[in-house]
Amino acid sequence: MDVAAASGFNEPKPVPNATFKNLNGDDIILSRFKGKILLINFWGTWCVPCLQEIPDLVELSHRFKSEGLEVVGIAIDSGRPEDIRKFMSEHGMDYLVLIGELGVVKSRFHVIGFPTSLLIDRDGMIRKRYVGPQTEKVLKVDVKSLL
Repeated sequence: MDVAAASGFNEPKPVPNATFKNLNGDDIILSRFKGKILLINFWGTWCVPCLQEIPDLVELSHRFKSEGLEVVGIAIDSGRPEDIRKFMSEHGMDYLVLIGELGVVKSRFHVIGFPTSLLIDRDGMIRKRYVGPQTEKVLKVDVKSLL
């Protein structure tokens, strides 16, 4: 069964234009990624299933970054930036991680569980929504279809 269909997501929709803080406290607006394929992963340091998929996200980022894929993690309720940096270092996370607020993520991105990921095409349209941990194998097929 198609992951998008399984999560009740059928038609492509524009990604909400939201602003998140990076770990240095600077604002990062999602529209800056237009023209790239974007995989946004909503996660938390406290989330065991999130931890499961991190190695796959790292691998995916390494494999397709040169072809225009940006993997962006948005950490929810994960402590101070220095705590998140330490966690990232321990788990080899070398893709961009931003800090999100639970209320914004729930209302603007309709995230009801963690991890949740969105695959966004170069035009800023959400093409797939994944609920629960994903594997590099599944994500790779979907990313390749957008390259």
